[in-house]
This record gives sequence, structure tokens and C-alpha cells, in this order.
Amino acid sequence: MSIPNIISVGRIFLAPLFVAMYGRGNITGAMGVLLLSAASDVLDGAIARHCHMETELGRALDPIADKLIQAAMMLCALWRTPSVWLLLGLHLLRELSLGAMSLYVLRITGHVYGSKWYGKLCTACIYAVMISALALPQIPGHIIDAGVLFCGVLVAFCLCAYMLNFQKILLEHNRTRGGSWAGSGQS
Repeated sequence: MSIPNIISVGRIFLAPLFVAMYGRGNITGAMGVLLLSAASDVLDGAIARHCHMETELGRALDPIADKLIQAAMMLCALWRTPSVWLLLGLHLLRELSLGAMSLYVLRITGHVYGSKWYGKLCTACIYAVMISALALPQIPGHIIDAGVLFCGVLVAFCLCAYMLNFQKILLEHNRTRGGSWAGSGQS
């Protein structure tokens, strides 16, 4: 297993550590775990690109780690603001839908496709709003609710944009291979 993939696996284990620290009231430690998660996310990608260690496994592990830490932040933020239920529900719907579609595209094309700019923007906004909700209790609830609503809109937009992107990938694959991709797994 490559170094970037090992870092991504490590990030997966940071999600339950974050929840445990936050649940025990160790806000500083929990925020440190988020900082470590964010830094390791940047590091694994930089190493993979710079050292030509990009792999299909890495393209799959990286977003899994991202989504787990995001879900962990949302679960912890539920105690601060119930509106996070909406965001968590949309997040789960998006991830289950995109996960199923990603597996289908992998089966048809043999490739895992990386994230797009709009997915990265959505991730950054979720981090900003969740960290604000978790680490800054002095922020009024209606401002956090507005941030949660904004993130929800971004999550819904990303779901639609990624689905359209997957459709484009499948159509292009079908066009270049001259075969049918609908359910066969073969071209």
C-alpha cells in the first residue's frame, strides 16, 4: 500500500476519534483532530500527485475519509442545532447515490473518477459551517442555521452535478467503445 493510501486509511480512523473527543467535551482536542484530518487530506493528495503515486484505491479512499469526518462533524453539531438533521440527511442521500453510481461507473469503465471543483467547494463549506457550530458556541443559532441551509443547497447541487458528470462519462465511454453500457458491464 502506498504512503498516500496509508494516510487516507489513517484519516478514516480520525472520524471516531473526533466524535469521542468532542463527546467528552474536549473541544480543543476535537478541533486538533479536524486540523490533522484537513492537513493529512492535503498531504496525501500532494504526495500522490508529486510522487506519481495516484491509484484507483486512493481515489476511492480519499473521499470515504472526507465523508466520514464530515458525517462525524454533523452528528456532533446536532446537539447545537437541530437543523443539521436536514444537512445530514442530504449528505447521506448524496453519498449513497453517488457511491452506487460510482460503483456502476467503475464496473463499466474500470476507473474511479476524482472529485470536481464543486465537490471540493461543498466540502470546504461544510467544514467551515460545522467547525463554526462546534467550536464557536457564541455564534447565534440563526446564523448557523443559514450556513446549514447553504450547505444543504450545495450538497443538492453537487448530487445533480455529479450525476450529470457520470452520465457524460458513461455516454463518452459508450461512444468510444461502440457498445452498450446499460447493465452489461461489457462494451
